Amino acid sequence: MKALHGTGIAAVALAALAAACGGGDPDYTAELRRTQYGLVHVKADDYRGLGYGYGYAVAQDQLCLLSDRVRTLRGERSGRLGPDGPALVGFLPLSNLASDLFYRVQLSDEEVETAWAQLSADAQGLAEGYARGFSRYVREMKASDRDTACGGVEPLTMKASDVVRATMQIGSLWKAFLVAPYGTASRWEDLASAATVQSANVVPAGAGASNAWAFGAEATGTGSAVVVANPHAYWQDHWLLMHQVHLRIPGKIDVMGADFIGLPLPLAGFTRDVAWSIEAPSTVTYPLLVAVELQAGAQPAVVVDGVARPLERKRVKVAVRQADGSVQDQVFELPRSHLGPLYRLPAQGSRPAGWYAVTDPNQANARGLDQMLAAAKARNVAEFESAVADHRGITAHLIAGDRHGGALYIESGPLLDASDDALRACGIDPAAAGIPVALDGRRAECALRDAQGRPRLAPPDRIPALSTRGVVQNANDNYTHAVFGQRFDGYSSLLGSPLAPPNPRTRMSQRQIEGYLAHGGVIDTEKAQDMVFANRNYMAETLLDDLLAVCRSAPPAAGVDGSCNLLAGWDRRNDTTSRGALFFNELWRRIGTLPALYAEAYDPAQPFRVRTLSTDPAVADQIVTALQETAAALQALGLRGDEPWGRVLARGTADGKVGLHGGAGGQGVLNVIETGPLGPDGYQGIVSGTSYMHVVTWEGGRLVARMLVANGQSADPASAHRDDQLGLFAAEALFTPPFSEAEIAADPALRTQRLSE
Repeated sequence: MKALHGTGIAAVALAALAAACGGGDPDYTAELRRTQYGLVHVKADDYRGLGYGYGYAVAQDQLCLLSDRVRTLRGERSGRLGPDGPALVGFLPLSNLASDLFYRVQLSDEEVETAWAQLSADAQGLAEGYARGFSRYVREMKASDRDTACGGVEPLTMKASDVVRATMQIGSLWKAFLVAPYGTASRWEDLASAATVQSANVVPAGAGASNAWAFGAEATGTGSAVVVANPHAYWQDHWLLMHQVHLRIPGKIDVMGADFIGLPLPLAGFTRDVAWSIEAPSTVTYPLLVAVELQAGAQPAVVVDGVARPLERKRVKVAVRQADGSVQDQVFELPRSHLGPLYRLPAQGSRPAGWYAVTDPNQANARGLDQMLAAAKARNVAEFESAVADHRGITAHLIAGDRHGGALYIESGPLLDASDDALRACGIDPAAAGIPVALDGRRAECALRDAQGRPRLAPPDRIPALSTRGVVQNANDNYTHAVFGQRFDGYSSLLGSPLAPPNPRTRMSQRQIEGYLAHGGVIDTEKAQDMVFANRNYMAETLLDDLLAVCRSAPPAAGVDGSCNLLAGWDRRNDTTSRGALFFNELWRRIGTLPALYAEAYDPAQPFRVRTLSTDPAVADQIVTALQETAAALQALGLRGDEPWGRVLARGTADGKVGLHGGAGGQGVLNVIETGPLGPDGYQGIVSGTSYMHVVTWEGGRLVARMLVANGQSADPASAHRDDQLGLFAAEALFTPPFSEAEIAADPALRTQRLSE
């Protein structure tokens, strides 16, 4: 394997220069084609060319967004944008300086080099090509365009290491939640401080969700699976935007789907044999904090098994823009132990204030590139399972189905290897139930590291890989109910508790599938698509009758009769034309978290039992008060609450507002749409929700696919592809993408570029 920053990259650059001057064959060659809706098709003879064509295409669509992402992951925001400006570390809104310091430490050159060395030559070539193609587009821009294209911030060129960082950062998200806000308060000089750091109280930006289903042959009755991908990603300028792509090397790889910005492969995709989708693994605990015992003195140390282990003083330089416009290096001297960087954390819940390391199974992990390459070559779900288990790169739930009728749920990320008993014994409070708030770093065995100091990883047989010819479902819950009609238990508590109640979207999924399969029914592509576009509201279906009974029993003086009538006339869906969804949405914000809302406690033995509304008079009084407050709040905005849902849920475009459908995941609406606050003209902007979607099956062994990126291929308001798929989404429709060479050639919107250097 070539070194990431060494002679291998230099040799490639010299060869490319020679080719440009007429000497030798080009090192990067690709055919870039676009069809309707700006769908990208890249064809090449090798992985370097494949990445090259795709990197160029992404630059055409998401230049500024990806350039900003590169700057963030390199830790270079403060030098260009100032230390106090806003940054996003995963989902945490922090300052540029806090962001730079976190990524300089956690995605350091050393960590990136380690990750690079573990990649195959194919994955390395793909990363090199992607960076090269993006950079070519930037270099081709006129200087005046570069100065103005991104709000006066000149776009960066890319390196292969930037692709590695973009892959690694998916695994670093969970670490960011733990320690990112506290890097600037965790310096060497702070080791001797008796003061404790204050809690940052950072609220994550936005709320994510996703759904995915694989309906196997027993559910479809066709001999093939039907796979629905429904990731809920961001609609605005965010690294978690999705981009459609079709990548092909004849005889080697032929895959279509969508990725997140900065990654060169689909994370939700399909081939002629297999289709799959990705979901955020919100039930999984990846990194664990390790509480360390400090020993002060001229040479600070941590004490492990009674032995003092000296700390290393790590110098990290961050370029910082000054008030006068100059740029100066700010040097941070940070403590580093045998367990890696140390962070000074505040008290939180049962966790005491103190110094902590992190044991992270995703340390120096960019294997997601090889994982998704192998997945894209799988011929069935068994090979897909092996592709995931052999690499353990992308941290996610994955659901897959194949043309042979198989369906699969699998955890795709690496997991720390520790039994539940060991976790409890190693917790800083061994008497506490559940996953410990931190491990006891005073005992070497409790750091969960091997003899080389690397995190101990669980073998594949301790991580769920659940296959069936029935139905696989997931809505960000854990593995327990992932196979319809079955219940699983016995895996590590780090994967989530089997006793935890299913979330409302999982309940809605279960309810819809039960209805479709009742009385010997089957699930075809129309019903599969309807899992999302039915826009059914679980809370309305199961609680609205009880709420109406409370409403109608209220005394006349309460003045809620109008609200009762409004809710009674609602179709209990979040369709564009639904009247009453607005009132219920605002009402649920007030009653959804009432502690005594239900008459029955959740029973793990009956996980999908419908619970009824409490008959406690105090709860009824709270509901009546919420009805009054909801009506008053809407009236203050000039709204009634029975406006068509698409009137208040809309996206502004150059041609005017487009009314939409979907709703809150907390209400059990599978088609999640998260918005800004409510104003007189409706909800202020679409933040996140249903973004990419595909429905894939096989008829007579032939691929049949439909897809959509609801918010379009580009975040650029000037792009023709910013909103050109929005009308499809509003109409609850998908489009059929051209996949074969003949279909691509016949597309009336076909445009072709041939790239080489």
